[in-house]
Amino acid sequence: MTQELPIEGPAEAELHRLIEILKKNEVIVRYQEAEESIKENRALEQLVEAIKSKQKEAAAFEHYAKPAAAGKTAAELAELNKQLKDSIAVQQYREALWDANELLENVIGIIQRGVDDAIEKDEP
Repeated sequence: MTQELPIEGPAEAELHRLIEILKKNEVIVRYQEAEESIKENRALEQLVEAIKSKQKEAAAFEHYAKPAAAGKTAAELAELNKQLKDSIAVQQYREALWDANELLENVIGIIQRGVDDAIEKDEP
């Protein structure tokens, strides 16, 4: 949220004010905490690396037409993906991401309706 914005004047000031309000919103704060928790979770990092490795194995077995090995690797990959999906940290992250996205969509909708109303008032 620190990128240059193509807005100037009073609108820019209001936008920066809105950004600061959103940064302090409990939904956004919870999302940022969940994101940081995921980044710092060594077990999840190792699980993701294991998934990537199994994906490469599966692709190699498919390429070299080794269906039995590919099937076994696909089953192992499915189990690793299930472990990742079932992780409490991942579930909390997904929930926080969903809530943050919903909040931002609502804010954008409110802004869009305000802009639409302003445009309608200016039309003859």
